[in-house]
Amino acid sequence: MKKQLLLLLTLSVPVLSFGQNVMGRITANGVGVPNVMVSDGEVVTQTDADGQYSFTSTKHYPYVFYSLPRGYRPQQKNGFVPLFWQSLDSNNKEKVERHNFMLFPSENDNYQMIIGADSHLANRTGDLNQFKDGYVTRIRQEKSASPDPVYSMILGDLTWDNYWYSRKFNLADFYSKCTEFSYPVILWPVIGNHDNDGGTAPSNDTDFLSAQPWRKTVAPTFYSFNLGRVHYVVLDDIYYKNEDTGGSYNTGIVGSRNYDALITDDQFEWLEKDLALVEDKDAPLVIAMHIPTWALSSSSPYTPLARLSNDGTNRLCKAVKQFSKVHIVTGHTHYNYVAHPKEYPNVTEHNIAAICATWWWTGQITGHHVCKDGSPGGYSMWTVRGDEVSWKYHSIEDNGNMQMRIYDMNTVKDYFANDENAKKFFAVYPSRTTYSSVGKNVIYINVFGYDTDWKIEVFESKIKRSVSRVRNEDPFHTIAYDVPRTVQNGSCTADFSTNMTSHLFQSTMTSATLPVTVRVTDSFGRVFVQSIERPHPFNLDMEKLQLNDDLTDVGSTELTPKVKVYSPSLGQLCIESPIEQPALIVLPDGTFRRVSLQRGSNMLPAGHCPGICIIKVGEGTKKVMLR
Repeated sequence: MKKQLLLLLTLSVPVLSFGQNVMGRITANGVGVPNVMVSDGEVVTQTDADGQYSFTSTKHYPYVFYSLPRGYRPQQKNGFVPLFWQSLDSNNKEKVERHNFMLFPSENDNYQMIIGADSHLANRTGDLNQFKDGYVTRIRQEKSASPDPVYSMILGDLTWDNYWYSRKFNLADFYSKCTEFSYPVILWPVIGNHDNDGGTAPSNDTDFLSAQPWRKTVAPTFYSFNLGRVHYVVLDDIYYKNEDTGGSYNTGIVGSRNYDALITDDQFEWLEKDLALVEDKDAPLVIAMHIPTWALSSSSPYTPLARLSNDGTNRLCKAVKQFSKVHIVTGHTHYNYVAHPKEYPNVTEHNIAAICATWWWTGQITGHHVCKDGSPGGYSMWTVRGDEVSWKYHSIEDNGNMQMRIYDMNTVKDYFANDENAKKFFAVYPSRTTYSSVGKNVIYINVFGYDTDWKIEVFESKIKRSVSRVRNEDPFHTIAYDVPRTVQNGSCTADFSTNMTSHLFQSTMTSATLPVTVRVTDSFGRVFVQSIERPHPFNLDMEKLQLNDDLTDVGSTELTPKVKVYSPSLGQLCIESPIEQPALIVLPDGTFRRVSLQRGSNMLPAGHCPGICIIKVGEGTKKVMLR
């Protein structure tokens, strides 16, 4: 009996080699899960056939973590915190520790990933209520609407280091509030520069020590996980210095909170080991960080420029050269852009505008959530179907997830020339743009999620006009933040002011009164259409006059089964409807028709311009090839 018991005990633990001090087992439904990557940030190993692992750790990093394998979900705390890591018991290398993890089988080849950035919670400017009533409510709605699992990431700056002590709001408070607000989906966190402890004295170890609160409260500063066929890697590209420059600092802060945009050598060493375990190099690889890897040049053709220090941009792109589809997702800037570095055709970077928009100020001042580039405060919604990935920018405000905003620059110029608040603003900031150099009858279109393969078409009445990409300030953000904040406060914070936007387009009309229609086709063939009557007002409520014609996600939803649409003959469109109801028809030339459908067959003239016709009935949309 004693021999049998000894045999069972021997089988229940791995055989340790000399000096191995971290061990454990990863199970699902009581059965060991093999080939799961386990790491302490330096060593990378895998579980054996029984889910056992063991290795020798220097215990430099105070934790052990695993990389979630395909087809599983992690154990969770408070409904949203993934328990994929555990703190080590001791930094004593002589002490042997056991850390077990539990997984749950979950079919997740198809899912949605909400990728946001920069929540900047600090218990100021009404941020907590805006976060709860805006962002958390929106992702709860996204979860309810999705037939597939929904996950989320926040790409750094969960908090705001400058207010950890003066406002008594730090990383632990962020998680406490997310628990209180019933954050509805798993949150994979990324460290940002404002998630480091500004109370850490400047020294050679400042970067490591300032991130210790993150490591103890949130997660490892770099790690990986798999959802379906996609491998995700989270990196820390902030080298926090917090140098004392002799200035005055906020309560509890001992330095300037400065940093370099840099990926440390130890992360590159770990990354090489992690990626070596990824077998399918043709499946998507997503690298998540805070500071962008690439910036865009300030003039056409907006060439991507390496941004990370210590040649980090090239080192990272070379590290992933074996992968055919690499997506880098970043935040930090509070504006949107997409970079395609010519030197690395397998790499696309998506810099995503902020959850907090302009640090929650525009929501507090004007009730509109607007980022520095004019994009609505929001996040990127990624849809994953096996190894196919698509994305679309979603707004936190209830605006139908509009993809563009159209400006009649005649009325924009009139506002900046004659509005009393605008005059007060220019008295303080005389060098800011008045748009006076913009030509007569020009329209601007801000296309928030623009990529270089998108198609922008502009129609004046039924006549197609030429379109060109321009670089200028977005006027809507100026009246949502710069002007009212200056009038209210005497000045506006320079870092929060409107920036030059690279996804702005212009087209010159022949008239000041003819209507304008803009049709945008994105990378995935989705068509978004908006129109304005002219002169079009320029004010904080102007968007309400542009939303009715926004055919978002055309082709992704179907009409009610009983509604049939087809083109029976040249220039004819037939809609068979079971009830009386309105319909919106977008013709191939970009013009609109609103019709009232009768019960039964509705034969409608559709002109003699062949091409794709879009029909919207209720919440459904459908494309039909018009003969």
